[in-house]
Amino acid sequence: MRPREPLQNPFPLTPYQLLQALQSLLNGEAFRRFREEGPYLVQGTYANSSPERKEYRGFYYGELKGDGTSITLKVPARIPLEEGRTYVLSVSPELARNGKGFVFQVHDLHGEAQASTAPEARLPRKSRGRVDVQGLLTDLLRKGETPSIALILGESAIVDRDVEASLGESRSRYRVDKKPVNLTDPSAVAEAITQAAGGPYHLVALIRGGGEGLQTLDHSEVWEAVASCPKPIVVALGHAANTLWVEALADQSFPTPTALGHFLKQAVEAVEREKQAADLTKVLNRTQELLNRTQEELGTIKKEREQLREKLARLEREPVALAQEVSRLKQSLKVWRAATFLLAAAILLLLTKG
Repeated sequence: MRPREPLQNPFPLTPYQLLQALQSLLNGEAFRRFREEGPYLVQGTYANSSPERKEYRGFYYGELKGDGTSITLKVPARIPLEEGRTYVLSVSPELARNGKGFVFQVHDLHGEAQASTAPEARLPRKSRGRVDVQGLLTDLLRKGETPSIALILGESAIVDRDVEASLGESRSRYRVDKKPVNLTDPSAVAEAITQAAGGPYHLVALIRGGGEGLQTLDHSEVWEAVASCPKPIVVALGHAANTLWVEALADQSFPTPTALGHFLKQAVEAVEREKQAADLTKVLNRTQELLNRTQEELGTIKKEREQLREKLARLEREPVALAQEVSRLKQSLKVWRAATFLLAAAILLLLTKG
């Protein structure tokens, strides 16, 4: 019989846990080998993932798009990449900081792609700077105003229900007007954006669920309408795995309409938290004022108490002094009486002898 070997885990695992542990080991080993064999050449079109290119420890982040998907790039500040241009890069994978997914660090730029199976996306320039949509909404909500949103969606779409479901009770804080349009017609979509931008709205939102025909929204007419929109505009198109070039032109993009609803709800919740914090600060300040006033009044009472104690002590001393003075006067009166008697006796004696 073989000797019993020590167990690797003191507590038994379920079959699912055992398979998950084995899968994690395999994934970890595969990732290690994949990373060691890199870096790898990759070709795609660059898109900035944020309105402003912010550096963090010598790197900035963006996306490289191609074949209907995208990867996240970690780009050294020394390598400038321009939005909408197609590059050939050498990259190696890293685990994302949150532990979910991968980030690809760029090592070198091998030039722009001269030949590609698909034409290079040349996006129009925006007619204005990007708008901080969250800041816009929170400012309006702080002032007690109702942000108005033009919601551009398909003619028979029900995707607006996803937005409203995500908003929940915060729905009442917004005015949302639906603008149905044929999303398979880029000209109609562009016209709907232009009309909504001319309306009484603070924000224009282009939303659509996933599925076939999503790429029709990546049309030059739609790009131009979004880029030239004078009002802040956001897009929430498809599912989380879908990526479109029009997202790079919007002031902000969301992976799904549901995510847009959560974003709108978070703006309301942030303002409500600010209001609650401000109300609490007022209560604390008022309480502090009352405490200070109470302390001042206590100080005054203490002074008055000391003054009363001094008066009481003085009054207690006054009867003693008065009694001593009376006794002294009585003693003087006795002396005067005795002196008067002697004087009278002397006068009487003198009269008798005379």
